[in-house]
Amino acid sequence: MPDAFDQLIRDVSRLSASAVVGAVDDEENATKLAYSEFGTRTAPPRPTLSAATDRLARPINDAIKRRVVAVLSAQRTMTGETILGEVGAMLAEEVRDAIDGNTAPALAPSTLAARRKRGNFSARTLVDTGKMRLAIKVDTKPGASAQWPDDGDMLD
Repeated sequence: MPDAFDQLIRDVSRLSASAVVGAVDDEENATKLAYSEFGTRTAPPRPTLSAATDRLARPINDAIKRRVVAVLSAQRTMTGETILGEVGAMLAEEVRDAIDGNTAPALAPSTLAARRKRGNFSARTLVDTGKMRLAIKVDTKPGASAQWPDDGDMLD
């Protein structure tokens, strides 16, 4: 019969995981998100994902720590995927809010004119169709060395 230590070892072994927050499995909106983060030749950077991650680094770490401590103290049984999924969902919502937040600088007059021609009279900087905002999701995988489709090479 397994004892508490055996259970702890099993629980700890299930904590290894990785997560991605962004326009997961949506190349078109991942590209738009990258353009908003880093800018283009004609559009200035309007960081949302990196700004939210930087701003929330401590709360993210604290939220992960609380959940891991709960597992280690036998208050909760959850996997690393579950932990990162919960915390990633909080970050994803913050990124959506940042996209909605009219990130400076203001749109160029030419952009506003092009939008008006399409019937969009909004001056919100990162929301034209709303598709990029809706594409923000969290994806988790077991194991600390999980491989992701892009693995950061998209902008290389």
